[in-house]
Order: sequence, then C-alpha cells, then structure tokens
Amino acid sequence: MKYGYYDNQNREYVITRPNTPAPWLNYLGNGKFSGIITNTAGGLIFNKDSGSHRITRYNFNQIPWDRPGRYLYLRDMSDGEYWSPTWQPVMKELQAYECRHGHGYTKICGKYKGVSSDITYFIPLDKNYEVWKVKLTNEENSAKKLRAFTYLEFCSYQAKYDLMCDWPRYFMTGFNKGNAVVFDPCDDWIKVPERLSFIGSNIDISGFDCDRDVFIGKYRSETNPEAVEKGECSNSELNADNCCGSVSLDVELSANETKEFYIIVGITDDAEKISGIIDLAVRNAEKDLGELAEFWNEHVDRIQIETPDEEMNTMINCWHPYQCRMTFNWSRFISYYERGLDRGWGYRDSMQDVLGVIHSIPEQVKERIKTLLSIQYSRGDARAVYYPGTGESSGGGRSDDHIWGIFSVCSYIRETGDYAFLDEKVPYVDGSEATVCEHLIKGLEFTREHVGEHDIPLFLHNDWNDSLKSIAEQGKGESSFVFFQAAHAAYELKLLFKKIDDKEKFAWAEDYYNWCESVYNKLWDGKWFLRGFNDYGEKYGTDDDEYNKIFLNPQSWAVLSRLPSAEQGNSCFENVKKYLFTEMGVVSHAPASSGIDIKNKSYFGLKAGVRENGGIFFHASTWAIIAETILGRNEDAYSLYHRELPTMRNENADKCMIEPYVYASSMVAPCHEKDKMGVGSWLSGTASWMYVAATQYILGFRPDYDGIIIDPCIPKDWNGFKMTRLYRNVKVEVVSGKLPNEGARSKALIVDGKRIEGNFIPVSELEGKSKVKVEVVY
Repeated sequence: MKYGYYDNQNREYVITRPNTPAPWLNYLGNGKFSGIITNTAGGLIFNKDSGSHRITRYNFNQIPWDRPGRYLYLRDMSDGEYWSPTWQPVMKELQAYECRHGHGYTKICGKYKGVSSDITYFIPLDKNYEVWKVKLTNEENSAKKLRAFTYLEFCSYQAKYDLMCDWPRYFMTGFNKGNAVVFDPCDDWIKVPERLSFIGSNIDISGFDCDRDVFIGKYRSETNPEAVEKGECSNSELNADNCCGSVSLDVELSANETKEFYIIVGITDDAEKISGIIDLAVRNAEKDLGELAEFWNEHVDRIQIETPDEEMNTMINCWHPYQCRMTFNWSRFISYYERGLDRGWGYRDSMQDVLGVIHSIPEQVKERIKTLLSIQYSRGDARAVYYPGTGESSGGGRSDDHIWGIFSVCSYIRETGDYAFLDEKVPYVDGSEATVCEHLIKGLEFTREHVGEHDIPLFLHNDWNDSLKSIAEQGKGESSFVFFQAAHAAYELKLLFKKIDDKEKFAWAEDYYNWCESVYNKLWDGKWFLRGFNDYGEKYGTDDDEYNKIFLNPQSWAVLSRLPSAEQGNSCFENVKKYLFTEMGVVSHAPASSGIDIKNKSYFGLKAGVRENGGIFFHASTWAIIAETILGRNEDAYSLYHRELPTMRNENADKCMIEPYVYASSMVAPCHEKDKMGVGSWLSGTASWMYVAATQYILGFRPDYDGIIIDPCIPKDWNGFKMTRLYRNVKVEVVSGKLPNEGARSKALIVDGKRIEGNFIPVSELEGKSKVKVEVVY
C-alpha cells in the first residue's frame, strides 16, 4: 500500500495518509539548533548535541507511538469540539490531510469542520529557534470562533537523566513572560550558554500552562487534555515538576477568511530577550525560508543526473544528497531509532559519512577528519565516539576504527588537491601530536602488530560487525574483514605516496601491501573467502559448515583490496549471487543461525535474518556494488543497486514500514517472518557509501589525484545518461550513449571536442574553465 508520492519538482515527499506504518520523519536545522519532526508533528528539538542539550521530550519505543511532539490543538468555541490539524495527538479523522517533507522544512496540512490548516515548520539557518508558520482558513459561509492551544514538553538538557530518572523534574521551573512560556531546567551543574527555553507567539495569548499535569489532567494523555476540553488554560506556573509549553490563542475567522500567525520555540540566556527574538523571527520568516531553499538547492545541485531509471534520478537529484548531509551532521546520534544519548560522532561512522559530502563541503569535512583523528591513540588505535557538545570521547579497542581515516583523507585530497593537509599537525588523545599522514600510518602499523596465528588481524573487541564479537571472547579470533580493509588502505596509500613522490613512505606502503599479498590466500576457501578464524583456530564462513557458510563483506573487501585474481573475484560474486541475493537486496551472510552457541560456531545473539545476522544490511551492500563494478560485472552491480533503492519500497510500505525516500541500515531477510521490514532509517553508513557507489562507480565519475576518472559501469539496456558534477569549481557535464555491448567500459573521452585516450582527464584540461563537456567513447 502507498502512503505518499514524490514531488520531484519541489523536492518533496508528499504523505497522503497520517497513519504511516511507522513515523516518517524529517530533520530541521543543520547541525546546530536542530530537531526531528514526523509526519504527524512528533519528534524533538535540541541544540547541537541531543544528549547534553535536549530541549523537548520525546518517548522512544513506547505506546502510543510518536509522542510527544510539537502540537497545535484547535477548538471550536461554539460547541467545544477540538481536533489536531496534524492528526496526532487527538487522532480524529480529518476531512483532508497532507504532509510535505522538504529539505529543511516540513509542511502539514489538515482540514476539519470546514477549517483548513497549513503549518510549516522550519529552523532558519544559523538561528537558535524553530518557526511554526500557521495559516488557518474558514472555508464555510459562517464565522468561526476558534481557540488554538500549543503543546510540547520541555525536558532536562541531560537527556539520559531525563529518560532514566525522576529527579530532574524537581529542579525545573516554568513561568509566563509576555506571550511566551519560559522553561528553566535549573540544572546549575549543566553549563550551557543559553539555558532558558521558550515557546511563544506573535499574537496575544489568552492563557498559558507550564505544569504538564495541569494541562493534561489526571489519567489522561495528549489525546484528551483537560485544558483543551474545558476550553481554557489554568495559567499554571511550575516549581519542581514536569514542564510543558502551552499558550492559548484566540482566532476569529469570518466566512472564507484566512489568518496567519506564528509560534516560535527557541533558547536564550535572558527572558527579557524573548519578545525581540519572536519579533525578529516573524519579520524575517519569509526571507529565512527563501534562504533555506537556496542553501539546500546549492547543496543538492552539485550532482545532477538524467538516466532511464527514474527511481535513481529521484534519489540522486533530491533525497540522497540531503540524507548524506544529515548523516554528516548527526552520525548515528539522533533519529527515530537512535535516542541521542551516547552515540555522538562514531569514529568509524563519521569517517565514512564524510565520503558523501566531500564534494559539497570540503572545508567542514577537513575539520571533521581532524576532530576524529584527535581521538586516536599514539599507539595507533582509536576511541570509538566523540561527543560534539562536550568535546569528550569514549570507547575503543575495536580492530577497524583507526583504518577508516585513510579512505577519508585520500578521498578528500582527490577532491580538493589539498596535499598540504597531510602535513597538518593533529594531537593524539593520550598526548603528543603528529601529522595527519603519521596518524594514518600509525593506524595501519597497529593492525599489523596485532595479528593472530594465521597472520590475520585480530578481532580485538570486535571488527566492523559489532554483533560478531563472541567469535573472539578469548582474544584469539582473526578477522578477514580487517585484513582486507588494511590491504585496501595500504593500496590507497601506495597510490597517494607515489603521487607525492615520497619514496620512503611509498616503500613502506609497498612492503605492507606485499605482506598482505603473501597472506591473503590463507583466507581462500575454494569458492570464496572466509570470514576469519575463531578463538580455536577454526575456519569461519566456510563451505564446510551447515550455517554461516558465506559472508558478503570478505568477498567485497577482497576485491576492493585488488589482491585476488579475476578468477577468484568472479567466483566470490557468483556465489554471492547464488546464496545472498534476495528480492530487496543482498543479505550479510547465509544461512544465518540464531543464538550464541560457541561450540557450534554460532556467534550472533540477534535472531536469524535480523540486521547483521543474515539481514539485508544495506551498508555492506554498497561495497558489494563497488566490487562488482571493479570486476566489470555491470549488470549485477546495477541490479543490486536498483533493488535496494528506497523508491522501490514505495508500493510496499506496509511491509517495509520505513520511509521510502531515504536509505536505512538494514531490512529483515526472507528467512524471518517479518521479511522486508526496514530498520534504522536515515542515519546509516549506507547513505555515503551508496552515494559513492552510484555516482563514482555506476555512473563512473571518480575524482582522482589531479584529475577525474570517467568510467561508467552501466547496464546494456540503458540508452545512455547525462550527469553534471561540480569538481574544483568546474561544472563537468558527462554524456554517455548506449553501450555497444554488455560490460563495455570507456576507451576514450572527448573533452570539449578534444579526444583523450583512456578514461582519465588531467586537471590541466579544466584550468581556466567554468564548464566542460565530456563525451564517453566505448
């Protein structure tokens, strides 16, 4: 069943029914004062760090779903009937409903009792407040006397205490100031520069409530609040209890009249400033909306495509770059599936997230890489998480974290030509400092120094697949994933050091890669590569076993490392196709076993077919797509990419549940009864890597050191494609015709009429130009 459609002209997803299979959300803000909002106005607001400066409360994984939020109630004062123009939380059936999620804003429209409502929610660029632009229209021929009530719940800025403990409410204060309700958490031990939160309006209020229990009433919920039922607030202030933000507003509408007003939610250091903040927000609202649109259009327009695949066009031209920016902003920190308590910016997560935005915000990417490198130890490994609100970091001991930075740094230099970045100094978390380049080398050396009896890197606490940690409880398990990851990283550093003509570092990287080359066949199982060895030295991911025979990641990363022969690589992916491909994507491994049984080599606590235990793990799928293109398997690469597009879920939303306009981390596999149920949308490494897979490997536009590789890997039945891409301030237009035969790759490029043999355009061909046209010759 469908719940909405894509409005590509306006770059919006339009939801036509409020009762979506799960809350379908959007993000407001851009990495600072921000929030999440669902299609029925659920969600929360926070400032920079949802763990240490949360502003409004949201209850995760509870019944009823998706509450509380930023709500508006409308009450007909002639008969006392009330409703929610956003459907939630009253949930009366509306005469009309529509939610439009756009880039940086959400608009929810409803109609009930002849009153149509239009509420646009957005956070202006670089402002510390959220705007609700409310427009009400009386579509009947008689006058209406309405009273509107706002509602949200303020919370302790320290989200973990607010969700886990009762005591934070005993510090809270709420009071009225002009047309606003002001909240002070009174947590003097929490040092934030703008401690007060508020909700207010640009029109006079008729009442207010700060006390949640007074507004809602005893044994009631947001569905039937006592204040709305009786038609007036109690003007309750708050001293040591749960605080809400409700102001009531009287709106009289003549027949066919429209009126507009604003609600502002924000933070400040002084309650006396609130009226000025509200006045400024209202005065600049239209300008701010226009600037928001310009900001996102500029971001998204940097890569645009025209292919025969409309689903692909929708994602690349609209939703995919938007999602990449949100994963850059929030890593795995805050979403409907992540509570924003302790995830912060994950080292491995954020190092991968930058890959989806290097082309659009290179300077911010550079700073993010440096921040992450600063939580690396001088011995080479890294802490797991950085908290942007406090600058603290925690965790560590994983075998893969410290390697990811190599791919980020190499990609950044390819995009920008900023070789000087390698020599910038960055501190270690345990003292002293080193250049960026030294950080990268130290990470790879750490991996080589921590190998097991087969000369394969140890799992340590765990590798990329956290759920597999039971394989190495005694510290002896060996990871093929980390081995091939390190080999690929050494391969990348060889290319980099050769480019900068550093013979000493090149010799080091070549020696490292030669070591990998001498070892990798220990992982060959005859048809595919093993997942590794357990604590007892037994093979894992082998055809000899009944369960967990073949894993996807070793096959993909083996090919990425360029170690296997073409025969081995193709054998791997023929078996991936045979055992792991499903209708909606490729599973992580098969056949999956349930439950931890060390004796029988069953290491996953997750149920079979769920997430990393044999689920369709989209993040891992991206590497398989790239590997298929490296092997020249055009049809299989595109087939896998296409079936995993979020747009392919739109017709099957009831089963898939998650938003059909963004990627998710995983989906339940066919071996489980909830086959096709999606999990973990929005914040996933799938976003950045799938963007790389689509634009750099399928469409083939790959920034390289001092130039561009144009090497499309498209299906034979396409009649061609066009792509525009901004590279070092030059707009490059790529035009490809139909392939002459299956698997054909570029043999030459015609750049502004000049033929260049091969698939590489030197940056010298772009100098002094603002635009070039490239035609691909197969």
